[in-house]
Amino acid sequence: MGLVKGWMYCILWYSSILAGYAGLFCPLLPVLFLSNKLYRYCTDALFTFWQYYPTVLLETLCGCDIQVSGDVILANETSLIVMNHRTRTDWNFLWPTMYHCVYGKSRFRHPTKFVLKDIIRHIPGPGWVMQMACFVYIKRCWLLDKITLQKAVDYFADLSYKYSLLVFPEGTDFTKSTKSKSDSYARKHGIQTYDYVLHPRTTGFVFLTQQMLSRQAVDAVYDVTLVYPDVVPQNEAILLKGDFPKQIKVHLVRYPSAVLPRTEQGLRDFLEKRWLDKERTLREYHMTGQFLHGRILKTENRFELLFALVFWTLLPVIVTYIFWVVPWFRLLVLGHTVFLLAVNLTFEGFQNFEIGLFNFKKRIIRAK
Repeated sequence: MGLVKGWMYCILWYSSILAGYAGLFCPLLPVLFLSNKLYRYCTDALFTFWQYYPTVLLETLCGCDIQVSGDVILANETSLIVMNHRTRTDWNFLWPTMYHCVYGKSRFRHPTKFVLKDIIRHIPGPGWVMQMACFVYIKRCWLLDKITLQKAVDYFADLSYKYSLLVFPEGTDFTKSTKSKSDSYARKHGIQTYDYVLHPRTTGFVFLTQQMLSRQAVDAVYDVTLVYPDVVPQNEAILLKGDFPKQIKVHLVRYPSAVLPRTEQGLRDFLEKRWLDKERTLREYHMTGQFLHGRILKTENRFELLFALVFWTLLPVIVTYIFWVVPWFRLLVLGHTVFLLAVNLTFEGFQNFEIGLFNFKKRIIRAK
């Protein structure tokens, strides 16, 4: 039964992404040439609505109790989120977290974007959609990544856009191998070794925060701590087998921009202090079973989730049928895919093409 559940979750999840790409994102491409801001609103509203689908699948089909507590994320603000990266599958459980913790009238279109490894953008379906949702892809080369982060910050600031950007400062998930490297780093620098988190890499966080602060484009930093009390879904194969955690605990702490340090060293100390607190919190949890307390965040709009369940489950069937019987739709999807692959090669991602197009439009307007 577990295997059936795991395969069903993965098939429904993946088919919804492919159908969303073909049936919703491909037809929206012309909007980008008319207005970057309108395209961003449309694609981010679609992606935010898709987040409801893994939420309802995990909570109903897979029986996951996702307990979110702490401070709410306000939909009318721009926030930077830092979180411990316990497993490779953490992002599965972040969609329900964001569903429950984002509050405000515009929550239905408040996008959450990740800073991801560049290789992920090449994954057919998920990688393509996340490019069109303007996620930030980095190469682990600071000279290049610095430019990428700067472009993303400037683009969203120029659009006066509200969003949440998630960063994993540890850079990778927590395993025996990565813990060993983290311990070696700690011993080399004469600092405390951690048992439940990895030492954070501060360079990217410091640069990103300073740039967002300088553009007055960040309202708060959220420190998010995640723990799996029973099953730890270390990789995708575990989920495919249907071994879903029965419970996931997530806690958010909000730090408004007014209290954030402005200096490089101050921000480094700020992040390292957050990780020291995480280590203490997780150690205490594993010793006592007591997790951080705070306001329980739970969105109780079952109609939204039911609508998402029906919509995203039926969409692959509808899109497949239209693709099969409507020639112009096939040409649209195939043409868009060829264009996307070409942009992937020449601009290193659709998100870079989108930003480049926006900057080109700005230059044209200034030249007039």
